[in-house]
Amino acid sequence: MFNMNSGMGGGSNRSLYNPFGETRGWADPAMQGAISLPEKVMGLTCLLVLCALGGILLGGAGLNTATSGGDILWFIAMIVLVMATQALAARPGIGMVLFLAFGVVTGIAVAPLILGLQAGGYQYIVYEAVAATVATTGGITLYARTTSRDFSRIGGWLFAALIGVVVAMVIGLFVQSTAFQIFISAAACVLFSLFLLYDIQRVTHTANAPGSAIRMALKIYLDVFNLFLNLLMVLMMTQGGGSSRR
Repeated sequence: MFNMNSGMGGGSNRSLYNPFGETRGWADPAMQGAISLPEKVMGLTCLLVLCALGGILLGGAGLNTATSGGDILWFIAMIVLVMATQALAARPGIGMVLFLAFGVVTGIAVAPLILGLQAGGYQYIVYEAVAATVATTGGITLYARTTSRDFSRIGGWLFAALIGVVVAMVIGLFVQSTAFQIFISAAACVLFSLFLLYDIQRVTHTANAPGSAIRMALKIYLDVFNLFLNLLMVLMMTQGGGSSRR
């Protein structure tokens, strides 16, 4: 599990304008410049998904195979890139390069798992996880863009829940229980679905400042990426693909 949404509780400025004509608790959106931000974020998120697909192909080509033992290195690369992208998102050129590189590295990192399932005849589990992720993401996006409910204040609760899930995952390393592992992954699916709802609604109320689109697309991609991985884990453990888990 990988997430950089920590510390994203509601902003300090309250009751500010939003495009739906209601007051919500997000930071000042500076609407004159933010009108196209949701479209930018959507496009960048889709671009990051394409980079991840390319990364899976690169991983299968030898950059990260089941026998290469490079999982930890690629995970470290993910952490470095996501932090660098957040810090340098406003820098023309370099921010975008780091952003795209992060997408490729996430694909390389999960390549052994995806290709291992395919080699074992469990490719249908990957398709099911992709379909479930697409359906969930689409439904949450539609709801977040149309609901009148304000989710700006749940950021702190989500971060606390994330810590709980991480602690449970550490415990799961010592408790060899399939039921417990399924519970953790299912809880993570719910958590990242809520993070996705929170972040998508937040896009509508974020200023279109330099680097904003990259930062928000990165957060939404991480929500979707973690949702997909945990859905995949649940399906693997419930449909017989757990033997391919690394």
